[in-house]
Amino acid sequence: MDGATISTNARVKLAPGWAGAAIAYTAFVFFTVLLTWPTFPDMAQTWLGSSYYHHGIFVAPAALWMIVAHSRRPEGASRPDSGLLIIVAGTALWLVGRAGSAAVIEQFSLVTILIGGVGAVLGDRALRVWAWPLAFLFFMVPAGDSLLPALQFATAELVVGALTLFGFAITLDGVIIETSVGAFAVAEACAGLNVLIAAIMVSAIFAYVAFEGWTRRVAFIAFAAAFAIIANAVRAFFLILIPLLAGEQADIGPDHYIVGWVLYLFVLIVLAMIGRRFANRPVKSGAKVNAPTLRIYPLAIAAGYLAAGAVYATKVIDRPIDRPAPATLSLLSAPGWRILPPPQHWRASFPQADRRAAATYMSKGAQVDVTLGYFTHDRRGAEISGLADNGVTKNWDRVGNHEAVLYLFGTAEKRNFTRLSGPRNQNFLSLTAYWLGDDIYFNPRSMKVEQAKRKLLGENLEGGAIIIASPYIDQPNEAVQTIGRFTADVENFSAWRARLARK
Repeated sequence: MDGATISTNARVKLAPGWAGAAIAYTAFVFFTVLLTWPTFPDMAQTWLGSSYYHHGIFVAPAALWMIVAHSRRPEGASRPDSGLLIIVAGTALWLVGRAGSAAVIEQFSLVTILIGGVGAVLGDRALRVWAWPLAFLFFMVPAGDSLLPALQFATAELVVGALTLFGFAITLDGVIIETSVGAFAVAEACAGLNVLIAAIMVSAIFAYVAFEGWTRRVAFIAFAAAFAIIANAVRAFFLILIPLLAGEQADIGPDHYIVGWVLYLFVLIVLAMIGRRFANRPVKSGAKVNAPTLRIYPLAIAAGYLAAGAVYATKVIDRPIDRPAPATLSLLSAPGWRILPPPQHWRASFPQADRRAAATYMSKGAQVDVTLGYFTHDRRGAEISGLADNGVTKNWDRVGNHEAVLYLFGTAEKRNFTRLSGPRNQNFLSLTAYWLGDDIYFNPRSMKVEQAKRKLLGENLEGGAIIIASPYIDQPNEAVQTIGRFTADVENFSAWRARLARK
C-alpha cells in the first residue's frame, strides 16, 4: 500500500518456554566465541578502530529488533538438521580461514556458525522465518576495504564526466584529476565507502520493516547502493567545482568533513522518504505464540564439532614452529647494478617480518628500489601476505594499477603493478612477489590458498615478499622498462633462496 505507515509497535505474547531457548542460545554464543578465540575480539577491535566499520556494534541489536518487533515466530516443532549443517560448514570454513590467515573468512565463518546455532536451538523453521534478520548479521563482518580502489575510480570517472559536461578541460590519470587550477586526488577517504555501507545497512533494515517480498527488498537495497555512490560523486564534484569557479585551489580543511556528514544525513533521509512512500508491508496484530521445543542433543552435537575444530586449529594449524631466522637477509644479486642505501622518502616496509632488507640499485642512470621481507612461518600478527598488500607507504597513495609483460625469476608473464603518487608530484610503480618455501607467487590470493592447504595438513613453511619499485615522470611504462632491465639481470629466485638457506 503506497504511503503506508510503518509501525514499530508490533507486540507478540511469548510463552514462557522462549526464555529457555534464549538462555540456551546465549550459552551457545559464548561457547562459540571462546572456541574460535580470538576471532570475535579481532572483529570487535576493527569495529572500534576503523571509521568504516563502527556500524558493526549495532548490527546484532538491530537484527534482534527486526526479529522481536517485526517478525513472525516459528510455530510448531521442526528439526535442527539445517542448523547443524550450517554449523559444520561454518566450522570447516573457519579452519580454512585460520590456516590461510584470512581474518575476513574467519569472521564470516563465525557469524555463519552463530546463525546455524539458531537452527540448532529453534529448528529449521526459525531459519526460514527469520532468514532476512539472520542474514543481516553478516554486516558484523568488517569487509569492504577491497572495494576502495573500485569506488575511487568510479568516483573519479563520474566527477570527470560531470565536469566535462560543464565545459571544463579535465584529464584523468588513475584517481588523479588534473584541472586548470591544479590536481585533485580522489583519496580513499573520498571514495564513499562509509556512505555506501551505511546506505546498504539502513536500507536492509528499512526494506525488511517496510516491504513485503524479497524482490522489492533487494531492489530497494540496490537503489540505495547506487544512490550512495552517485551522491558521493556529487559531493566530490562540488568540492572540485568551487575552486574551478574561484580560479584557484584552496585548502577546504574542515569543510570537507562537514560536507561529508551533510551527505551522510542527506542519503539516509532520502532513503527513508522513498521507503515510506512505497512501503507495502501490513502491520500484523500480536498473537500468542507457542514455546519452541527445546532439545539438548543438537547443541551437544554442535558443541562437540566446534570443540574438535578448535583442538585441530590449536594442535595442527597453529602449532608452535621453532625455526630460527637467518642472522641477516641477503639482498638480491644483480650484476652490473650498483647497490646503494634505500631512499628515505619512499620505502615499502614489513614491520611484522622476522627479517627485513632494502636497497637501491643503480645502473646507467636507472634506479630500482627493492624491499625484502622474511618470515620464519606464517602466524597471527605476522602474516606473510595480506590480501590488500600493495607496497603503499606513509604519505603515498595508490592511484591505479598498470599491467605489462615482465620477465622475472624465469618466467615472462603479464604482471599487475601498483601506481603510487607521493609528495612533490613523485610517481612510483611497484611490483610485489610473494614466496612460500621454494615457490613464488605474484597473486596474493593464490599464495593464500596454497598456504591454507599446507597449514591444514600441518605444514607451515617459511616465506616472504619482495617489492620492486621504480620512479617515473610521465608514463608508467618508463618504470616498467627500468624494472625490466633490472629483472633481466637479477639472479634466479632459487639461487637467492640457496644463499638464504646457508645463513
